Formats: sequence, structure tokens, C-alpha cells
Amino acid sequence: MEQAVLITGAGQRVGFYLAEQFLTQGRYPVVITYRKPRPEIDRLVERGAIVYQVDFCDQEQFQSWLENLRDDIESLRAIIHNASIWVTDAQIAERPELYDQLFKVHVETPYRINMALSGLLKNTASGLKDIISLSDANCDLNRSDYIAYLSSKAALQNQMRVFASKFAPQIKVNDIAPGLLMFHADDSESYKQQRLQNQLLPIEPGPEVIWQSVQYLMNNPYITGASMPVDGGVRLIK
Repeated sequence: MEQAVLITGAGQRVGFYLAEQFLTQGRYPVVITYRKPRPEIDRLVERGAIVYQVDFCDQEQFQSWLENLRDDIESLRAIIHNASIWVTDAQIAERPELYDQLFKVHVETPYRINMALSGLLKNTASGLKDIISLSDANCDLNRSDYIAYLSSKAALQNQMRVFASKFAPQIKVNDIAPGLLMFHADDSESYKQQRLQNQLLPIEPGPEVIWQSVQYLMNNPYITGASMPVDGGVRLIK
């Protein structure tokens, strides 16, 4: 398999949407990881995605997956670090192991994937090669209920900037920092309105804006080391 796009955590929401868009586009083979079986995974398999079930918090399983991937794939066009877990500090107080999981998924996993698979990116015939992470626009805000989560996402942003220097000029490395994208089915109307009031652009844009941002970064030959806010202007509201 050559010039594949690897998307981690593509079993739902944004990751699933990105995988479907790449499959529809049809330019590159699509390789995804997921942690839990979901109907969405079956849909991606039916459309031709290559899927791997892997828990990034299980070190033995993670290492085995990396080795298998290097055997199965000859080259990569892009790596998209989408896998994420979202927990509050209150949840960590009840389950301290969640703190380590945040940093394993958001920091250690992208680091090890970049180090292990950069050679597959360099092997591609494409003139452009990309690593793109998805962090969080709230890293620039004071959200005291999410100190651990936002610290791990801020570490991811910083790590991608350093990788941009390490891999230049062969590989571009960038980050996308989303704000509000999609509400959950059980979110109340009052909660939705409260969130929208904190946006300069008060809409629920959906995952399409991330797809547009990914395409922009992949097609632009002159951007690396950037963190692109896709947040409706939330960072400008004090």
C-alpha cells in the first residue's frame, strides 16, 4: 500500500468524517485506528478503509501495531493525529489513572508514531508530505476545570512545532486547534445557547471545517510549524 493517509481515532465524530471524506475523494488509501467497535467502523471497511483496533494506552498492543503497520504499508502521504480522550479534573480526582492516559494518547502516541513512521512519509512519491495533529483552541484560555486535558493538548501543540523543525524540509508538520464543532445528542438547549454566545461566529459548524483545514494544510507547500485555530473566534472573547 502506497501513499496512504493514516488517521488515528477514526471510529466516530471528526475522525470518522475525515476518513469518509478521504474515501470519497479517492486519491489515497485510507488507514485508520479505533479503540472500540462501532457501526461506523463497519461502514469504513465496506468503503475500503484498512482498519486496526488498538488501545494506545496498552504499550504492548501499541508497539505490535506499529510493527505491523510498517510491514503492511510502503509509504504514507499524511498522518493525522486525531485520537483523543476528554476528561475533567473532577474525573481524574476519582480515577487518577486518567491523567496518565491523557498524556499517553495526546503526547506519547503522536511522538512515537512520528518517530516510527517518518520514514514511510519520506518514502512517498508525493512532493508534499504532512503530519497534522488536532489539539484544542481552549489551550489559550483559562479553563480551570480542564487543567490536565488542556495541558496535554498544549504539549501536543509544542511537540508538533519541534517536529516541524526536525523533519523540515521533507515533511510539513502542523496542528489544527478546534473550538466548538459539534454538540452531543444529549446537550441541553440552554447549554447550546450558552456555548454559542461565546463565539464571535455563533454557529455549530460541524466537522466539515476540519476537513477544509486538513485539505488546506495538505495542499499548501509553504506552511509548517503552525497551529491553526478553527474556533469561531472564541479565543478573542474575554
